[in-house]
Amino acid sequence: MDDEFRAQMEDAAADFRERQARVRELRRQLSAVTASARSRDGKVSVEVGPQGQLRGIWLDPGTFDRSSPQRLAATIVQLAGIATADAARKVQQIMAPVLPPGRPGPGGDLTSLLPEAPGTSADL
Repeated sequence: MDDEFRAQMEDAAADFRERQARVRELRRQLSAVTASARSRDGKVSVEVGPQGQLRGIWLDPGTFDRSSPQRLAATIVQLAGIATADAARKVQQIMAPVLPPGRPGPGGDLTSLLPEAPGTSADL
């Protein structure tokens, strides 16, 4: 193998390792995204993950005395929507530097653009 070809292969390998490291860091950042929302009275709050998956609901014990089940359910759904929109903005901010301008549009699932880390099947 001549020296020029060897140097090209080493450069390509180094570039590949650098890209892998960037993808791993993006995956780490994306998996750490959370967002929360709280009701105006502070009695109900929710937390969601990077794709809007519900991770937690916190209810003040007094919530049950002041709210019907239907109203409480509607509040939880509303708060989950607010938190999901916030999580989507955070994901967009993380991904913006590596995406072409204008791709994907608002509401797109940006995490689906990243490959699975080798040897794992962990969901974001």
